[in-house]
Formats: sequence, C-alpha cells, structure tokens
Amino acid sequence: MITTFKQCEHDLLGSPREIVQLAQKESARILVVSDSHGQHALLKNILEHMGASCDAFVFCGDGIGDVVSCFDCAYDDSVFAQCVPPVAAFVKGNGDADRFPAVFNPSKNEKAHKRAAYYELAVPRSQLLTAAHRTIFIAHGHEFGAYCGTDALAEAAKKAGACVVLYGHTHIAAETQAGVYLANPGSITYPRAGTPPSFAILELGQNFINAIFYKIEMQLRGVRFTPFAPKKTSLWH
Repeated sequence: MITTFKQCEHDLLGSPREIVQLAQKESARILVVSDSHGQHALLKNILEHMGASCDAFVFCGDGIGDVVSCFDCAYDDSVFAQCVPPVAAFVKGNGDADRFPAVFNPSKNEKAHKRAAYYELAVPRSQLLTAAHRTIFIAHGHEFGAYCGTDALAEAAKKAGACVVLYGHTHIAAETQAGVYLANPGSITYPRAGTPPSFAILELGQNFINAIFYKIEMQLRGVRFTPFAPKKTSLWH
C-alpha cells in the first residue's frame, strides 16, 4: 500500500526507501493502466482487485484526475489504501494538465493535513522507474508518434538507459520488441481496433520480462478481469 503520500523530486509517489527497495528487488509486479478518461470508479475497482499483489502502479496518461481521485480515496480509506501499491508513477497524456489538484497533501503529515488546503500534483511528460534492477521508460506516446509505430519510443528509451517502455495513447493493447521491450496496456474505457477494454501486469526479473494482459468484462454480478493475448493490430490495419 502507499504508506507515504509524498511526491519525490523525480515525481514518483512513494517514500525514497520504498522506491529504492523496488529498484533492488529480485523480481517485481507492476500494475499498468492507461487512458481511463474519467472512469475513476473502474480504475478504483482494478486497484481493489489487483493492486495488493503488485509492487508498483504505473499510469500511462489520459486520466490523471482518475488517478488522483483514487489516491484521495486511499488517503482517507485505510481498507482501500491496503490495495494501492507502495510506489506509483504516472505521466501526462494529451488530455491531461501538467498539474492537478489533490485533496491529499504529500508535503504535510497527517496531523497537519487540512482538507481546505489543496496540493498540486506535478504530472511529468515522461518518467523513469527502476524495478528489479531494470529501468522503465514511461510516456503517453502522443509526443512520440505512437499511432505510427514505436520506433521513437524505443529510441527515447535507449537514450535514457531503459530496457522497457510502457505507453498508451493508441487505446490498443500491444507488446513488441524493438531492441527494448514495449507494452501498451490498452484503454480501460475506450478500446480501439476491435480490442477489448484492458490493462496489464508487467512481471520483471533477472531473466524475464513479461506482460499479462487482462480484458475487462462487464457482467451482471460485477466486473470480471480475464487474461488474454493481444492481437497484433493497429488503427490502420
């Protein structure tokens, strides 16, 4: 769970100790979500069911308000807070602002916290996260031509010393290899090209990098998350 609602100097949420621990783990599981576009209740549902088993949470843009809403809820709800991974990374999508007001205040302790004083969360255009000794480059994708391919994302990752890329924007779940490993979790609300609404869990270790994709199915008894293999598709083919 996020025990420290503090935005560090590199814009990650979590304590410096938790961030270092994530980097040094032998293996790690990272919940990856993108393009929620206002569906904060669904994002909260995903965190409730999947967050407790993960070491970090990554949001790839277009829905920062939904992320902040979940963090605000976790700050006030100790039960839900147990579901939120201890480290969170997020980036600005083309529909997001570069700063977003939050009820929780990472700069103050709980006793000093005042509901009337809002904190502005800084939302970076790209982000680096280290997990299980691997560096991950995170970007929404719109500034790297994601609609046309992942070459620019892969090149930016290599320049940053990263071997993994997490991105969104296309609303299409996908994974590719281009000198680095690239994964797009898809959109949890507005999928495209015949793909289902989806998210992913990235698994990292010394000898493996793997993403498990989950499609979101609305049923009478609630929401169901089912593993699936994304097809190689695009907006144009």
